[in-house]
Parts: sequence; structure tokens; C-alpha cells
Amino acid sequence: MSKDQNTATVFFDRDGTLNHDTSYIKTPEELVLFPDTLTAIKLCNDAGIRVMVVSNQSGLARGYFSLTDVESIHQYLRDQLGEGGAWIDDFFVCPHHPDDACWCRKPNPGMIEQASARYPISLAKSYVVGDKYIDVELAAKAKLKGLLVKTGPSCEEALRMIQANHLPVACVAECLLDAVNWILHDVKGAEVA
Repeated sequence: MSKDQNTATVFFDRDGTLNHDTSYIKTPEELVLFPDTLTAIKLCNDAGIRVMVVSNQSGLARGYFSLTDVESIHQYLRDQLGEGGAWIDDFFVCPHHPDDACWCRKPNPGMIEQASARYPISLAKSYVVGDKYIDVELAAKAKLKGLLVKTGPSCEEALRMIQANHLPVACVAECLLDAVNWILHDVKGAEVA
């Protein structure tokens, strides 16, 4: 299926959403996917939904790992998904320290803007899926639908902050597959309307 401006796009957080969040992942071997990640991504691919990853990686600024390390980790992730016929269309990474006040660090929408400059993305047909408050906040700032998955170590804190700040959240899902199934249903509903 050809991907154009009418194609739905899902921006996935990486750590805690696609894979176990073990703090700073420095090597491919430390990246452990959740059991449903391959199935969830493949469902998006099969539905013609563009799949992007948006990830804050302050470990770069802190000197914990290099850009080459991040690229190796992402290639490993591509390889793992590729074995099951799934793929990620592109990766966007914020390499800055939280104190840098950059525009690309989530919850700021810089990585969404970078993706929109590179691909014909309709924000009205786009989603952000993540396990942290900043992922849902990113969705709100970029005017996308935000989904929280309860798979990361800070999901309970994220839920409390979402409620306290009355942040709009389209779905709170137990796992990535539940989130993707919600998106597939929502996309189908938009196509019927």
C-alpha cells in the first residue's frame, strides 16, 4: 500500500513501550522486546499504517553511549522485527540532555515536526503510543491522539499525572497489542465516517 498524506501514522515511544525499560540501554543485547511487540507492529504494517519511533535518548548527552550505539540498537530492533515480517518506517531520537531545553525532547513536538518534514503525515490521522506522561503530553502538544500503555515502570505515575492535569488520553491500554487494536478500530471508524 502506498503511503501518502492520508496514511495513518503511529509514533511509538521505544523504552517501556516496545521493549523493557532497563534505564539506559547501551547495547543491542540489552534491548528485550515485549512479547507482543512484533505482532503489534506487524498489524500496523499490514493495515498500511506508517510506523515511527520517537525516543528521548539523553544517555547520548550524558556520554553513556554513542550515536553509533543507538544506531546499532535500532538496527537490532529492525532485525528482530524483520524476522517476523514487520518493520519500522523511521526512527527519530532526541540526543539532548533534559537541561538543554531543546525543541525535540519529548514532550516538545520537535521529533513529530522532523517526521512531518520528511514524510507526508496527516496529524489528524496520527497517534502517539507510550508508557510515560510525556508521551501523552507530546500527543496533546502535537494535536495527535495519545495512548498510554501500562507496560513501563512509570505508568502508574503517568496515570496520576494525566488525571491531575486533565490531560486528554484516547486510550489507556494494558499492553502494546491492546493499544494497536484500539488504533486499528479507530482508523477503521474514521474510514467509515
